[in-house]
Amino acid sequence: MSAPHLLAAAFLAILACKVSAASFCFQPHVASPDGPRTWAFEIGVAAITDNNIEDFILNIPEIQREKGAAGGEIYTFTASRRLGEFHWEIGGRTFTPQVELPLTLEIVDENSHSPFPDFNASFFVRWIDFPWNHWVKTSFGMGVGLSYSSHIYLIDEVRHPGDDRSKLKINWPIQMTFAHPEYEDHQLMLFILHQSGGKMLDSGGVNSLGLGYRYDF
Repeated sequence: MSAPHLLAAAFLAILACKVSAASFCFQPHVASPDGPRTWAFEIGVAAITDNNIEDFILNIPEIQREKGAAGGEIYTFTASRRLGEFHWEIGGRTFTPQVELPLTLEIVDENSHSPFPDFNASFFVRWIDFPWNHWVKTSFGMGVGLSYSSHIYLIDEVRHPGDDRSKLKINWPIQMTFAHPEYEDHQLMLFILHQSGGKMLDSGGVNSLGLGYRYDF
């Protein structure tokens, strides 16, 4: 198993650990003026890369955008609904990972093709309890879901010559956000768009690196 998949497995395993009513529970979201926001809107742009997902953790200096015909940008528009949060008590502290359902429209603008849409829906878990939040409000999250593209990405064909490619992929969004503590609803967003067949729909996939803005409301 690759390092990113191990990271994802460890992250999700923590959240799916053996549940005890006294130490671990899920609380559905209830809209409140003083509580966490119900919705978030995200907008971003990502560069298509020729990298494997492992490079984003193990080989960062090698990350570079694809500059040929298969390169281009992906413009993302997301509406995310907060479903609730886990309450996890450990070591005298309570952690509250957030659970969201993001729906994303991606407009893929390849260098050699007209733009085409890609539709995504995921189950997303966001960790918000960082010790430096009083300086920089930070979150890290990842999810799993499905992605359907109206066209096969050219970079997908270039990276997997001769292989059958699927328009339906497994979607694995990864994201970090940063905000000023006094304006925490306005967030700078760094994200990775990872889509692959998971060796079920096809083998291998597409990875893009992006920057964007997230607004909680």
